[in-house]
Amino acid sequence: MFGTLVSVHLFRVEHALRLRRIPPPPATPAPPGSSAPSRITVPSRTSATRGTAASRRSDPAILVIPREGPLRAPHLMILSPAGHHRGLPPGRRVFDGTHIVATLDDPLGRIWCEVADVLVSQETSWNVPERDISGLLDRYPGCEVAVGGHEAGGGFLAGLRDGRLAAITEVGGLPGGSAPWPAVYGSFLYGWRIAGMPFESLATASVIVGRYADSSAARIGTLEVAGRTQVRPAHLRTYDTGGMSA
Repeated sequence: MFGTLVSVHLFRVEHALRLRRIPPPPATPAPPGSSAPSRITVPSRTSATRGTAASRRSDPAILVIPREGPLRAPHLMILSPAGHHRGLPPGRRVFDGTHIVATLDDPLGRIWCEVADVLVSQETSWNVPERDISGLLDRYPGCEVAVGGHEAGGGFLAGLRDGRLAAITEVGGLPGGSAPWPAVYGSFLYGWRIAGMPFESLATASVIVGRYADSSAARIGTLEVAGRTQVRPAHLRTYDTGGMSA
């Protein structure tokens, strides 16, 4: 994502927040004669404000706007490299914490898997995702959230240590499968769970994904919107063995 140590900052939104759509990221054309799809360029951690030469730092963020259930107020979660806390929004801070994110796709990152709180596989789509997620959590008992591709339905599947599963579907413009969103989803679910927030409220909420550009006393913070995401409970499926018995 953006480093191994990630800080989570969860706020109850009590002040004005500007929402602005991020322009679609440019695609790098595949080499001539190649069957590979074009690669998506992910927005950097600084974003230029249109019409000015100034550059504003931004970090991945997720805004949850509840529609029903126990959650009543909008909440904003900002994910930043550990130790970087500049430009956080005003308002009631519900939770702060730091955790370790490791990716299974990076050989260098695998040294962190044994101690990671969040495990991510961006490249792999598992054939039996629910069972593979469960096996991954068994293999790494210190992991609280594991996120991987969902081959059958698209999107991602996240497994939580308490046994719950969440199907994550990107809608409304997100470049599916591109970095760093799978890791962002894992950190988001980890922070949401550790903060004691109601998991069931995510199923009906409007979940907006983007980057938060820092605020100050002189300006309102901005959420640069990349798109929307649906986070719904998933269930372990049973599979027909074809009538064979052990």
